Order: sequence, then C-alpha cells, then structure tokens
Amino acid sequence: MKKILMISFRFPWPEWRGGFNLRVLRFAKILARNYSLDLLTLIRTKEEKRNVKNLEKEKIFNNVFYFSHSGIKEYENAFFGLFSSLPLQINYYFSKPAVDWLEENYKKYDLLYFNTIRTVQWGKKLKDIPKVIDLIDAVSLNYLEARKWNTFFWRLIYKIEIPRLIRYEREILKSNLFDKIFISSEFDKKYLIQNSKIQIPSSKLVVIPNGVREELLRKNREQEAENKKEENWISFFGKMDTQPNQDAVCFFAKKIFPKVLKIIPNCYFYIIGINPSARVRSLEKIKNVKVTGYVKNPYEILQKSKVIVAPLRFGAGIQNKVLEAMALKKAVVSSPIAVRGILGIENGKHLEVVDITNPGLWAEKVIELLQDFNKRNEIGNQARKFIEENYRWEKIEEKLLSSLKEVFLHQDPVQKRRG
Repeated sequence: MKKILMISFRFPWPEWRGGFNLRVLRFAKILARNYSLDLLTLIRTKEEKRNVKNLEKEKIFNNVFYFSHSGIKEYENAFFGLFSSLPLQINYYFSKPAVDWLEENYKKYDLLYFNTIRTVQWGKKLKDIPKVIDLIDAVSLNYLEARKWNTFFWRLIYKIEIPRLIRYEREILKSNLFDKIFISSEFDKKYLIQNSKIQIPSSKLVVIPNGVREELLRKNREQEAENKKEENWISFFGKMDTQPNQDAVCFFAKKIFPKVLKIIPNCYFYIIGINPSARVRSLEKIKNVKVTGYVKNPYEILQKSKVIVAPLRFGAGIQNKVLEAMALKKAVVSSPIAVRGILGIENGKHLEVVDITNPGLWAEKVIELLQDFNKRNEIGNQARKFIEENYRWEKIEEKLLSSLKEVFLHQDPVQKRRG
C-alpha cells in the first residue's frame, strides 16, 4: 500500500470547528481507505495538544507528527515577514522544526499532500517525489473583495498582502512544484487562470468541491417523519471568528433584520457558530437577535428555522453553510458571492439569490419565504434534490482518487528509478 503524508498548517480536529477542518478530515478519510496515511501538522494551543489523542482515536492517520507553533511565534514571523517578498501568511505559519523534520523524512513516502497556500514553502526543497496541493480557494480573491468592507487597519494589511499573494499564486501555477493542484470551486479556478495569464492544463488544476454528509440528509428525513414544526426563525451558521462571516451577520442584523421585524415582529435571527467575536456578541443588543456560540447540535436550530441566510459580501471557495442548509431542505436566501462556487445552481429554483447592495429587496425575499409555506417547501425540495445529485461525498471521492491515480501512474517510473 502506497504511503501518503498529509501536511497541514493548522491542527485539523475536530471536524465541526470550521470549513477547513471539515474538508481536510473528509479528504483524509477518503485517502485512509485507499492508502497508508500520516499527518504532519502544527499545534497552537494546549487544547490542540490534548486533542491529538482524540484525533489518533479516530484511526484516520497511522501517525500524527506535530510541532508547537505558538501565537507569539506567529506574530514574530509576521513582523519579520514585512521585510520579505513573501505573503505575510506564508511567514506567519512557517515552522522551521516542522520543515526540518519533513526534509529529513519525506523520502519515506510515495506522495506528499499539502493543504493550502500556507504550506507551499515547506515543500520547496523536496525533489523527486510526487506532490499535490489543495489550495481550497483563491486567497487573493477573498482579500481583494474584503478591502471594500474592512477597517482601516485591515486595508493597510491588504495593501501589503494582496500584491504578494497574487504574485505567489501565479508562481505556484507556473511552476512544476506540484503534480496536481486542487481548488474547491470553478469560479476560483477561473480567477486563478486569468490571474496567472498562462494556459494551465485542466488535468493539473482540478476542481474538487466539498460534499455534504449523509447524516444531514438523514436528519431531514427524520424531521419529516416526526413532523417537526418550523418557527419564525432566520439562521446563519458558520465559524464566527472569520472576517467574511462576521461582516455578513453584522450587515444582516443591522441593515436587513430590522426591516423584517417591522412586518413579522415575532421573528428571531439566530447566529450559530463557535468563537463569536465581541463584535458579533454585541449584536444581541438588537431586538430578537440571538448569538448562540458553540452549540452541540446546531442542526436542531437550523431544522426549526424557516429561512437560512448567507449574506456574504466577500469570500472565496465553496460555502459549506449553503450546501448544508440546502441538504436540510431549507429555503436559503444568499448573496451572489456565497453561491458562485456552486456549479449548476439556479436562482429561484434551488434558492433565492439577492444583490447584497439591496437590503430592502433582501428583507422582501426573507419576509416572503417566512410567510409562504408552499414556496419554502418547493425551494427546499429542489435544493435537497440538487445536493443529492451533485454534492454527495461518494462523487467527491471518485474525483479525488482518480486524480491521485493519475499522479501515481505518471510518477511510477520516477519512483522505480529513485528506488
């Protein structure tokens, strides 16, 4: 059985702690069923160090190799990164002990699997071994759009970071460092190709989206069987320490939700997700806004909600929050940015897509769906059907494994010469 080393700049456990963890662990489970899989990762906190044992119990990875990377070290790296030409986040997550270990041990493996742009520098010196990278999304695209909505401090950071990121992403695509480059959405792929200004074989830059867990489809059937009643609830679900999510809920709570309350005064807006910032928690000062923080089973709230919203004003990649809401057969109201990574989705059929610059129209769509059971039900049925046909993990598994098979078929002669 071939051996793969998966490399992560962040400790990817537990799965519910955000989209990055979900994607890394789901892909790891696929790989572990077909290859011998180890993990090299950084850990930032004592909690993560304790959780290494919990990850090991899941038996996804044969071995978990980890190196401490404290917050102090991250900020120190970022400061010195100001004086380099690399993106700040490349320096921020660079760990010499981890890279030294990798350079000493990489020849024990048949393939190295890197996660995100933040690990690229780790593999720059490694020769004569197949390498793939999952960029997940185009980071520069996210930052380009975020500039418009962020604080003066972050606009200064973006002024430094964006040109470096654009240059760095272009170098990754132009180089032969990786045999395959994965990305989560067709939109991000097109952006990267246009930005690189070169012809990139479709076999090298491959779109592999996220899938939706079978448990969510089962949850929906269970709700239907039990005939659970929906409430006049609107929900947003996501990791609440990320800038796109914070901006989205603040915008909705302040600009859209008050308009909804004028028509439906007994309506509530639930903000569900771990690590809500002080900025997000302050939204509870607004009438009928509830910030839950961590919830053991967030899907109970989502299933009772009549409408799920995704009012993102910037972001990149594919939005798990939208896929999961659709899998639960919910009526979703979304900005164009939140759904542009979902190939084949139709406005008005699978969900409602509304221009984020029009809060009045947003409120009208939300009110309409809250009041019209038949329309909610029709959109929800079409949404779940779309997910079942296009975004089940079994489909994702086929694409991931076939891509790696191509790498091994191409590299086997090299491997034999090396051996």
